[in-house]
Amino acid sequence: MLLFGPPGCGKGTQSKRLAEWLGIPSISTGDMLRAEIASKSPLGIEAQKVIGKGQLVHDGLVGEMLMARLTLPECHTGFLLDGFPRTVAQAKSLSLFLNGTSHPEPLVIHLDVPATLLVRRMSARRSCPHCGLIYNLLNSPPLHKDRCDADSHHLIQREDDRDAVIEQRMVEYEKWTRPVLAYYEHGRYCKIDGNHPPPEVFAQIEHAVNGSRANAPDRT
Repeated sequence: MLLFGPPGCGKGTQSKRLAEWLGIPSISTGDMLRAEIASKSPLGIEAQKVIGKGQLVHDGLVGEMLMARLTLPECHTGFLLDGFPRTVAQAKSLSLFLNGTSHPEPLVIHLDVPATLLVRRMSARRSCPHCGLIYNLLNSPPLHKDRCDADSHHLIQREDDRDAVIEQRMVEYEKWTRPVLAYYEHGRYCKIDGNHPPPEVFAQIEHAVNGSRANAPDRT
């Protein structure tokens, strides 16, 4: 399953709900890259320079890291990708990988949210650097200002959630990622109205997944 949409559309929130419901791993290329950055690995150092400018890390680095993860036993019965593919080239690489497995054509869940709302959402987003919980000052703030509800760690604003970087991220999305929709729109594709509270968005996704399960071809 691919969870698709522009920056700030709510993919992180919905991917966690989906993973728990379906019992499959949720794999975020963004989280994987941030882990590399935190460890100051060669990949992380290179990725930090690109992400800090609001640009996309090139296909080779992301693809190599992700394909290695998808071959692990935990992914054999299914997986959810959050943040991949972001380009048509990445989508084609993923198709080649899936064609060599027993997995069916991916179900694409597209969270559609107006651009003006996305900018407001991202500017108000805060996250816990310790447990990874995400808050939004507009509609899901923490109980105590600037502190995580789960572990009381000080919340941070990610570098790529600052206004100048957000604007560049949206430009990059329109240029590179929007065409991925055209690549998948004639397959198992479902557009979800993401301009609703998270529980309502999840209910739409749940309905789409159940419908897709009933119609998915058997490739075992």
